[in-house]
Amino acid sequence: MLLALLLACQSGEAPPGPVDPSAAPIAAYDPLDLVDPFIATGGEVAQIANTNPGASVPWGMTHVGPDTRKISGAPGFYHCAGYWWNDTHIHAFSHTHAHGMGVPDFGGVPFFATDGWDPSYTTAVGRMTPFSHTAEEARPGSYRVTMDNGIQVEITATRHGGHTRVTWPEGADPVLLLDLGPSFGDARVPEAWLSWAPGETRLTGYQLLASSYSDRFGGLQTSFAAELSVAPVAGGAWDDPAAPVEGATSSSGTSSGAWLRFPAGTRTVDLRMALSYVDAAGAEANLAAELPDNAWEDRRAEAEEAWRDVLSRVRVRGGTEEQRVIFHTALFHAAIMPRRYDDVDSRYRGLDGEVHTTDHPYYSDLSLWDTFRTLHPWYILAWPEVQTDVARSLVRMSKDGGALPRWPLGHGYTGGMVGTPAAQVLAESWLKGLRDFDADAGFSYAAAQSDGPVPRDSRGGITRYAADGWVAADESGGSVSLTLEYAWSDHATALWGEAMGKETADLRRRTQGWDQIWSPDLGFFTGRCADPSNPICADDGVADAWSWPFEADRPDAVWMDHFVEGNAWHYLWYVPYDVDRMIDVQHGGDRAAFLERYRAYWEEGVFEEPDDVFPDDYYWHGNEPVMHYAFLGSLAGDPEMTADAARWILANRYFADPVGLDGNDDAGTLSAWYLLASIGLFPIAGTPTYAVASPIWERVEVDGAALVVRAPETSDEARYVEALEVDGEAVSGSVLDHAQVGGRELWFGLRP
Repeated sequence: MLLALLLACQSGEAPPGPVDPSAAPIAAYDPLDLVDPFIATGGEVAQIANTNPGASVPWGMTHVGPDTRKISGAPGFYHCAGYWWNDTHIHAFSHTHAHGMGVPDFGGVPFFATDGWDPSYTTAVGRMTPFSHTAEEARPGSYRVTMDNGIQVEITATRHGGHTRVTWPEGADPVLLLDLGPSFGDARVPEAWLSWAPGETRLTGYQLLASSYSDRFGGLQTSFAAELSVAPVAGGAWDDPAAPVEGATSSSGTSSGAWLRFPAGTRTVDLRMALSYVDAAGAEANLAAELPDNAWEDRRAEAEEAWRDVLSRVRVRGGTEEQRVIFHTALFHAAIMPRRYDDVDSRYRGLDGEVHTTDHPYYSDLSLWDTFRTLHPWYILAWPEVQTDVARSLVRMSKDGGALPRWPLGHGYTGGMVGTPAAQVLAESWLKGLRDFDADAGFSYAAAQSDGPVPRDSRGGITRYAADGWVAADESGGSVSLTLEYAWSDHATALWGEAMGKETADLRRRTQGWDQIWSPDLGFFTGRCADPSNPICADDGVADAWSWPFEADRPDAVWMDHFVEGNAWHYLWYVPYDVDRMIDVQHGGDRAAFLERYRAYWEEGVFEEPDDVFPDDYYWHGNEPVMHYAFLGSLAGDPEMTADAARWILANRYFADPVGLDGNDDAGTLSAWYLLASIGLFPIAGTPTYAVASPIWERVEVDGAALVVRAPETSDEARYVEALEVDGEAVSGSVLDHAQVGGRELWFGLRP
């Protein structure tokens, strides 16, 4: 270095500056080594994340894993995904599980392995077997457990099926059972049947599974085909769990099942099973294509390679070991749902219940009210080809069923949650350059839901909203939330339509109506009655049409009917797409007053909140309405507050342990929040806009968007953005357009 300095001085050149560690590309590494599937499998009360450590492939239709319980039981909502870390027993291994749903569903085609047979094994309580976490292993694509009785179960997955290898201890009486009754939650099975035969290795069957959401459309029509590596020599079946029949080779009913006994001395049996929501022929074709032999290790290697390919498209350097594990596990969780529902022959069962053929991957299980905020914007950056197929699938669902779905699960409308979030998803995809879908049809379906009732998933309170731009509290529950949700959706649809040259005057008018439910006296949104004499507005003797259900001692944190899954704080700043107008309405255009309240909210309320298991009154990160709050500072002119808030959430609401998350992951929603916030960019859903935050990584590479983010000085202390460059050009402000992100290199100069 001294010689270089002397030569530089002699030649008149400036001496070389310090090397920027963020300039060098990230060396290849195996992301699977940084994923812990047990993160967020536990928690209590509102911190339940409802994840299952079982085996899957990215966006696979099946998720094969353990269903657990305690002897004394636990609340049903602790088992929305079948597994809870604090449980002590396993009672089944199901082929389907939801990821992070707040209601129990799936648990399709459960099976179990026992040492010998007892009639009590027809029930979950009768056969539950203790296990220890020290005897569990999980990795993307596979799961293994040795239960306390010495039986080892190893599982890997394909897109439509699972390959399970069961090994019994020496001297055991090897028995495998299938129980087509409900495995967890409040599921019911209106219809099921199965068939097997001694000396034969093929099993076939059907299960109509109707649980919390799937019951809303009559249940998931699940056909299955399975192949055993060893032919059973005996067994039986039951139509009624209380009356199993030795030697029976078929069963049917609402809780049917069978048990299969293998030859004495059998130590290992492979179970290869494929599902189809189309028909038995689809299950057979899926089995033949994906599970051709008993090479369990090959199937696991294929599953791992599929995960490695997807996860390797995003790379980070820097941070702590814990942060890297949290990040890569979040990346893994973000690619579990939605799920492919087309069979290998391209057939799928549509939202109309009929069988169709698709020319693209067809996705369902879209938790849109949750995922429109973070997951789909992340897909646009990381996996745009998947997001394009999601957009195609949403339009195809609308053509099949007659309307954009709000929460499509499998092959049915569920009507879950509120708003019309599919409109934000489609609009943002198109506005950010993903246009290989039928945008004209998509726009028409989105606009129709704003204009009035549609065949399915119609908006509640739509008549008054269509006319006046707000939902009345005396005409619909959740009126505040509905008004704000509809306005956000219509804003996205209007942006999209204007970019395509569509007529959007009515949409634009409706996006302005939310100011009519703002109460200047309360300083919050609240319910407003169309009829001022209605008791919900008149009980307190108020002389106008406002509903005042706020309590005097806590006027800001009351949970009430006007809000969906939240309170007045959680919906206070629910207009992130038009912050300037929000400031005009709430503070008469006084930006300083807005920022004063915003900063006090964090410093005096949120940062002082205890980290407990109950929903937080001011900032409940485990629920969706507040997810953009940390980034309002950048949108309104206080990016330092955004840096403080986002860094605080990253450090205090995400952990590399079984609690892991601050609530339900909701198909990857909380995980995607971490991914976005940690790279310093947060999308305003339904728009092409990003709020600038504070990267925790020295360097990030996102292949899908050809994006590089560099922050060489980042640390716990150096969090404030002093300078920002896009492809070497200085950028002022703390908001970016997608055109400044996709295909760009961002350089953050951070200071303490």
